[in-house]
Amino acid sequence: MSTKQTIKSIVPSVVWNGLKFIKEQVSIRKAERIQSKRFMGWISREESTDKARIETRLAFDIHRLEKGLSHVEFRDGFGKGVLAEISKRMVLLEKADAGYSDNPLYLQGLAVLHEYQHRHEADGYDLSQVKVLFPEHIWNKASKYQSDDSINAGSFIMDTSSKANNLSKGFAELSEHRYSVREYSPEPVSQELLDRVYSVSMKTPSVCNRQATRVYQLTDPEKIRAALKIQGGFNGYDMPPVLLLITSDIRAFMNNGERNEPFVDGGLFSMSLLYALEAHGLAACPLNAMFSLPQDSATRELLSMPEYELPVMYIAVGNFPEAVPVCCSTRRMPESIVTRV
Repeated sequence: MSTKQTIKSIVPSVVWNGLKFIKEQVSIRKAERIQSKRFMGWISREESTDKARIETRLAFDIHRLEKGLSHVEFRDGFGKGVLAEISKRMVLLEKADAGYSDNPLYLQGLAVLHEYQHRHEADGYDLSQVKVLFPEHIWNKASKYQSDDSINAGSFIMDTSSKANNLSKGFAELSEHRYSVREYSPEPVSQELLDRVYSVSMKTPSVCNRQATRVYQLTDPEKIRAALKIQGGFNGYDMPPVLLLITSDIRAFMNNGERNEPFVDGGLFSMSLLYALEAHGLAACPLNAMFSLPQDSATRELLSMPEYELPVMYIAVGNFPEAVPVCCSTRRMPESIVTRV
């Protein structure tokens, strides 16, 4: 018999279990400190000047501008604050990356600024107040920029008749042409269709098949409006016909080692759900649920969500309109993210 087994046979089970609980509490507090220190030590900050973290903020602001460019109700002159940030990050990137002229994020900055310039020029809008935000060489490069298939940014009009036969398409084609859609037709979404989507998504893998994911389906316009007002990231758009909140039930997990699993399993399910929606011809857009404590509390109260569930993300859902502008959202090349060990 091992020493551990000998001690366990002598110590009352209630004491032994109490010691195990204390050990786990110490372990999880240590893990929290290490994870928090690592995260806060490496996130991109306003004052960051290294290449990777400049790219983070530039990508964020490029996408913010893309969303404005892809809005059905395009508003001339929008986004001066975002444009100032893009200018700042492109200048910083020129200093941080000797090869900036071939940097994909730098080129996306030129591409999105190019579309912004030409959309406004076509409308006869005076951009003099925007031009002064940029160094002259960046403004001129953007004006002359010619994108290729691999490096682009901005928006394009998607003809949604291409979605009619999605169920007959292979996965590669389906995923290649899925875009986040934020504006929908007024036609209501069929509950039968949603139920089929849920059924397909149930094949998502989960840790030890515990299937912790839960889905809150909102169709009441006022409740959707209230939920998105709390969420705060869908301003300027009409309310979607359907809003889904994906959560994970913490009761499905068993120890400190699984502390991140609710988000892993919930994220896997959410991606399955997005592809299933696309396959069944429904438009969708994932929306973050990175709530502050007040947002978390208000959302729980609104949806009667119990304390043992963690919010993972929202997904806005609707039928495709005949045509809809969407963000280009250029992806990295695979070789830039793969490390062969």
